[in-house]
Amino acid sequence: MACTTVITASNGMKLRPMVESDFNFYMECWKDFPQGLQSYAERLNRFSAHIERNEGYGTEALIKSGDVNYTDKCIVWSMILEKADGTPVAYQAYVFEDTDICYLKFGMVHPSHRGQGYWKASHMFVLAMCQRVEVSSAYSWFMAANPVNPNAITAERARYSAAGFDISGTAKIVPTDPPTFNTHEHDVVKNHGTIAQYAQYKANDSNWVDVTWTYSTT
Repeated sequence: MACTTVITASNGMKLRPMVESDFNFYMECWKDFPQGLQSYAERLNRFSAHIERNEGYGTEALIKSGDVNYTDKCIVWSMILEKADGTPVAYQAYVFEDTDICYLKFGMVHPSHRGQGYWKASHMFVLAMCQRVEVSSAYSWFMAANPVNPNAITAERARYSAAGFDISGTAKIVPTDPPTFNTHEHDVVKNHGTIAQYAQYKANDSNWVDVTWTYSTT
């Protein structure tokens, strides 16, 4: 299995690779995701693809050496965030397709655990992951108008801005015909932070400022 990195925080939370037994959790996370096709069949195929990516090309050593690209060496790690008692609460895809940068894709919290700070917790682990694989920055795209939880988007981008992130980027998603993922046109906004800015993001939060990390493998 190419994706074997496990990150454990001193507060008991853990980020680990997604495995086949996470199927129900994954399917429920994606069911109301506001972007893309979300039929049962589409979610099933997506889960299969993400499991295969976790088991395929993409070790820590390859990321550290910069042996990645957008075509045949794109590394996609599907990771599960657990709270201290081992309950899975959030999903995040870490994409490495350019040297020295991480693309955070499809971050989502399970419907049963929303509104409890786990989305922010998931973003805290970005710092730990980037430090582990030795990349110097990370970025994500948020829907400008998120119908599931618009207030969370606004609050998170305010925290990013306070930490010095560049949140000025914008783009428009235009679906293909027929659609392969996106079903309609929508605006997205970019969040790009260096490792130093992610460290500041963590330092700005009283619940996370003193949290430390340990690393292991599956």
